[in-house]
This record gives sequence, C-alpha cells and structure tokens, in this order.
Amino acid sequence: MDINSLFKAPAIPSGKNKRKLPAAPSLEMLKKFREEEQGESSSVAQEPQEEEELDGDAEGRFFGDGLTDEQRNIFEFVDAGDELETETFDVNGVKKMVLKLEKAINKNQEMRMKFPDDPQKFLESEAELDEEIKHFAVISEAPEMYSNLVELNAIASILSLLSHENTDIAISAIELLNALTEDDDDGTSEEAEESMKVLIASLLDNQGLEVLVQNLNRLDETLNEDRNGVFQTLAVVENLVSIEPEISEIIVATTPILTWLLQRINVKPMDSNRQYSSEILAILLQDSRANRLKANELDAIDNMLRVLNAYKRKDPKDADEVEFMENVFDALSSCLQEPESKAIFLECEGNELMLIMLKEKVMSRMRALKVLNYATTTVAGADNCKRFVEILGLKTLFSVFMKKGVKKLKKAYKNFSDKEEEEHVMCIMVSLFKYLPDGVDRLRLFNKFNENDFEKVDRLVELFEAYTAKVEIANTSIEHSKQELLAEEGEVTEDDETQFYLRRLDAGLFTLQMAAICIGYLCKHDETLKKRIAMLLGRKSHSLQFIKDTLQNYLNNLGDSSSENAEDPVHFEKKRVEELMKYIE
Repeated sequence: MDINSLFKAPAIPSGKNKRKLPAAPSLEMLKKFREEEQGESSSVAQEPQEEEELDGDAEGRFFGDGLTDEQRNIFEFVDAGDELETETFDVNGVKKMVLKLEKAINKNQEMRMKFPDDPQKFLESEAELDEEIKHFAVISEAPEMYSNLVELNAIASILSLLSHENTDIAISAIELLNALTEDDDDGTSEEAEESMKVLIASLLDNQGLEVLVQNLNRLDETLNEDRNGVFQTLAVVENLVSIEPEISEIIVATTPILTWLLQRINVKPMDSNRQYSSEILAILLQDSRANRLKANELDAIDNMLRVLNAYKRKDPKDADEVEFMENVFDALSSCLQEPESKAIFLECEGNELMLIMLKEKVMSRMRALKVLNYATTTVAGADNCKRFVEILGLKTLFSVFMKKGVKKLKKAYKNFSDKEEEEHVMCIMVSLFKYLPDGVDRLRLFNKFNENDFEKVDRLVELFEAYTAKVEIANTSIEHSKQELLAEEGEVTEDDETQFYLRRLDAGLFTLQMAAICIGYLCKHDETLKKRIAMLLGRKSHSLQFIKDTLQNYLNNLGDSSSENAEDPVHFEKKRVEELMKYIE
C-alpha cells in the first residue's frame, strides 16, 4: 500500500472516547511506562552491576560534571532548545524536518493499527509525534521555505493530523497551522510573501478549510485543551483572511463556518472564544455581499438582535464583553448594507430594539445609532424610516440631537464620541427627509423644527458652523501638505488629492454636508424656517450661499453618473440635491 495514501485527511471521527490517552504524556508517565517495559524484559534475576566510578585521578579528585540525572536532563533540554534557536533553514534542512515528521506520523499510525485495543502500546509513539509537531513549528521563522513544504507534500500530512483520533494531536496540528500562517507585522521579503501564498493555495487544494471547520464540531470546550483548540482554529481563519481577503467568501461558501459562529455567539457565559467568534463573524461580513446574503439565509439578523437584546438596559461587564458587543453591532451593520437585509431588520422588529437602546443611558445607545443609520439609508430603507416615526422615534432622536442627558451618558460610556454620534444622527435625519412619504409622518418631522422657539433649527445651524470651522482647520493643514509635496515632488497627483479629500471627510466634511442637506430641506419646506436660518448664519457673516457652496462641493465629489435611471443611487442623489439648491438663494 502507498504509505502516503494512509495519511490523506479522512472524515473527522466522532468517537465518544476520543481522548484515550494524553497526546503529550508527562515525564513521570513515560518514565513509569519505560520502567514497566524494562521490568517485563528482565524477569530473570540478575546481579546488580556496580555503579560506574566518577571520573577522577589517582588521588580521587573529582573531575565529573557534578550533576544528578535529573539536573543533567534539564540541561540537555535547554541545550536542545538552544540548537533550535540556532537552526538554519535550507532545502536539505527542511527535507530532514519533513522526513522526521512523516516518520513520526507513520510510526504512530502503524502502532495504532497494530494495537488498536491496547493504548499502552502506542503511548510512546503518540508522545513522539506530538513532540515532532511542536518542533516543526520552528520553520515559521523562515516563511520563504514554505514552498518547499508544499513540494514535499508536508501540508497534506499536517492536515491529516486534524483527523487524528487523539484530539490533543489534532490541536497541536492546529497550533502548527496558526504558527505557519501568522502574518509578520514587521514585514517580510517578497520571496516569503510568494511562498506564503503557495502554502495557502496548498491548504485550499487539500480541503484545509473544510477540515478545520469540521474539526470544530468535535471539540468539547468544557475541556481546557479543546477550548484552546477552538481559539487556535479561529486564529487560523483570521490569519488566512488577513493574508488573502478572498478566502473570506471561499470559507463561507464551502464550509458551515457562519452557522457555527452564529451558534457560538449565543452560548453563555462570556469567554474568550465567544468574543473571538464575534470578531471573526464581523470580519467575514465586513466586505462581502455574498457572505451577507448567506447570513440572511441563516437568519443571522434575528440571531444577532437576540444577542444584542441582553444590552438594551445594561452595560457589558468588562472590556472583553464590550468588544464582543461592538463586534456583533458591527456585523449587524455590515449586513444592513444590503437592501434585502433592511426588510428583514424591519420584520425582526430591529427598529423597536434600537429605539429602546436609544432611550436608555447605556453603552449600547451609541451603537444603536449606527445600526439605525444603516437601516434607514437608501431607498431600500424607506420602510424603516416610516416605522421609526410610527413607533415615536423622533422624540428620542431629537433628544440625542439636542444633547439631552449627555452627562449621564458619558458616565456610562467613557469612549463616548461626539463626532461619531453627530455623524450618525445627521445621516438618520437626512434619510428621514429623503424617504418619508408625503403625509402625517413627514409633517411630524418638519414640525419638530418649529418646537420651542425653533431650538432645533438653532442647533442645526450651530452644528453646521462648528463643522465648518473644523474643515477650515483641516484645509489649512492640507494646504501646508500640498506646499511640501510641491517642494519635494514638484507636483500634486490625483492620488494625493484623493487622500486630501479623505482627510477633509475625516475632519468632519461629511457631517457638514449632511447638515447642509438638512438645511436645504428646511428651506424648501418653510419660508419662515428659511428666514430663521439666514438670520442665524448672518451673525457670523455667512449667508445661504455658503450652504449652497457646500452642497455644490458635495455634488462635485459624488462621482459621474451617465445613467438616467431614477433607481441609480448617484443619479437619484444628484437630482435631489440639485432640487434643494434651487430653494437656497
């Protein structure tokens, strides 16, 4: 039989007695095992041999090392570690490492097949295999040699260990994969990067993703070793996606990873694996429409809303739980970028849950604003806009807009960000202006600006002026950067201009533009409101023309749209803003 065929990755065993013996026995266990073996082989009594004399001269002076056997073993172990640190990697060295690993795999498999019902017979081979796997991890220091591993079929052998009957051996193999795929933050050579890609391609070719995810189902997280195995598996997934982002869609399409993650974030109590699962879920949904649509099929939105329900009236207990909650909010927000997800959010009463969070002075309030921003944006969010007003969300939204209760909120949430909150509030308000149909709900929105002697109009103009000042500061800094570029490079490229525009947006230009759009809708709706806005702007020597200029700048950066289709987002937005500009003179 071809020996390589023995170690192709078989189906993950579901054996109930999976941990027959520890994969890496203690020194005491091995010592006892060897003593018993020696005892059996020396049943015939023999005269004890005299102990060897210590090295010395004729006068009995001592020249030995003066160490006990235990101390000598310790120093030998340290020396072996030093050898690993100084180990050099070349093709021959890698071949030797692979051969030693293959030898250990073959020996263990042979002993298990020969003595399937007598674990004592394969105990030592199990320990040797575990030791070889751990030693093999040193090659992660030389990623440029990974292509040699692939040529020697080492990746298939490592993946075969994920199916090992002893889960401790499988976990050691997962730890090895984590070490091999971990990205070096300090940067690697071009050769190492190419070699890493070859390794990842080999993992994919050998169904590595399928075996990794399949292996999760047999790990029992009530055991420390298995809990670590789950963590290490998630780390491998994160490593692969960070190196090759397209793997995100491959793993979701070819494995049940999303199902597993959605189930895992529902398992209480809070622990590191639950937190890590939420992080991987957010990563997989971040930039992939295909993954988001798959999540919709798995009722992910309803699942995540149920998880977040725990934080509607209380804060997370510690920093890890804060990160867990924010990861789930981020994953939900990513899903809501898809038009199909907005309808599901409405059906799952997501608006109602987010509104409860907004009313409470707890940490989740900030993230609820972000979710509502994503749920109400674009034409697909029109029904969520209508529902938000129907459940009396305007009162709560404008309370946030007017900064009511902000001191109490800051005590509950130290990471409070005025800039982030104001951006989300303005975006929600713009969506309501755009997508609420003519009727009672729309009138209720405009009437909010007439309340309490136009206090909300005053606040809107105040916000516009504050962000104008922030953008002016950014413009001064950008102009200085341009002069430096001209002096050093002799030109400012198109890429440079793009970066400068992003700097303006980060400084607050986007929020400024959203405030200008809101002002445009008020001017169009009510002449009294328009006069009030003009009067407020005039106090700082501004005029409505300044609003118009801001909207024009927004239009200039929307991008080109040759389409006359009313459903084209860019075309739709341009027509809306151009119409508003007619009412601002």
